[in-house]
Amino acid sequence: MEEKIYETRSEFYRLDRRVPLALYRPVEATERSEVAVLAMHGGDYLSFAPLPELAKRGYIAAGANPNNHEKPDTPSYAGLQNRLLDLKTAVEFMKCYPGVKKVILVGHSNGGCLTSCYQYIAENGTKRFDETKRIIPFPQIDPLTPADGLILLDANYGFMDVLAMDPAIKSLSNGFERIPELDVTNPENGYDPNGCHFTKDFILRFQKAQIKFYQDLLAYAQQRAEDISKGKGMFADDEPIVIPGAGTGSSANKLMSQDVGLLAHTRNPQPLLHKGGVITHEIVHTVRLPEEPRRSWNMNGGGSSITSVQSLLQGEHRFEDFGYDACSMWGADWNFNPYSTRANVQGIHVPLLVEGNTGSHEFINTEYNYENAVTKDKTAIFLEGASHIFKPVKKAEKHEGEFGDTLATLADFLAGWLGKPGRFMN
Repeated sequence: MEEKIYETRSEFYRLDRRVPLALYRPVEATERSEVAVLAMHGGDYLSFAPLPELAKRGYIAAGANPNNHEKPDTPSYAGLQNRLLDLKTAVEFMKCYPGVKKVILVGHSNGGCLTSCYQYIAENGTKRFDETKRIIPFPQIDPLTPADGLILLDANYGFMDVLAMDPAIKSLSNGFERIPELDVTNPENGYDPNGCHFTKDFILRFQKAQIKFYQDLLAYAQQRAEDISKGKGMFADDEPIVIPGAGTGSSANKLMSQDVGLLAHTRNPQPLLHKGGVITHEIVHTVRLPEEPRRSWNMNGGGSSITSVQSLLQGEHRFEDFGYDACSMWGADWNFNPYSTRANVQGIHVPLLVEGNTGSHEFINTEYNYENAVTKDKTAIFLEGASHIFKPVKKAEKHEGEFGDTLATLADFLAGWLGKPGRFMN
């Protein structure tokens, strides 16, 4: 059934904690407008593309930004604590918005990590994190107001900062000296400008070296923290760390962005949403295209990331024999990581929709999220031909228009899922 398209209006609010929020609503009030969706990420999501589309389909939709400006893929307790409280402010605002009866969180990419962490803590508290030994203890977080449902859109793995690190970098002191045996642009390792096919030995070698690079970096941060405490640091409280080769963005992620044979398909048949709303059940394959490895490791702009001693220590990750292949990822301590969606969904009991875009390397995480979810009302869907930002991957189409308007296809599906009788509406 074709979705009715409503006339919409937009509104802007500055909430407590100076949280900005953009709201999109249909002019005509219906039962659908009693349901509100709320998106938040670490970046600017005031105009997140699915929000106006859901408003056109009768729902109230809002995007809020956290008031801190920390890089979304550089976690720290201060950043996490502030974002959770900022999201709580937005949830409570939406719950009091005129006519709204249900508030559904929407988390895209790293926003999926944030919103799943929020809902997990709102339902369970922080005991899971308090009971684990950490370099820096997990902070106390005030009670959070739970949402009534959760939508995870192409949510990432929860440690993208590590997946962007380049173990070919010899030293933190410069980005020029490289280790050829670990270089993604070395033809002997399987590099090809038309699409990489890395050797199995190189993949295993690189993955182990990437985790060791991170663990060595963490040990360095611990030593610097000790020096700072003795008055031997650059500053009295914290100091910056520049990581050459660890830029941000999809092409900064190593291996899987360049070799599309990695994280390439689901392990089991899954529902695949096609143009026109048709759903098939099959092994879902990626349609993403290989990205040229970023060669700006010797550049500060775009080729490095800037974090700090405290951010590294507070954003601690744990790994044991980490790796991934064509359809699986293993070896991270998911339960330790507050940004792990596959761990968080094990404590979330509200209706849950998990979605993956086949034009993205993050879509594999959707299968794990669905399998680990404990809620009785859970749905998984994969969007054919959609990039990470919901645009059709035109260059992958076998014929013009094969994937159609992927954003509209998704919005129609979301509208139907939200409107299922008995889920959020009578």
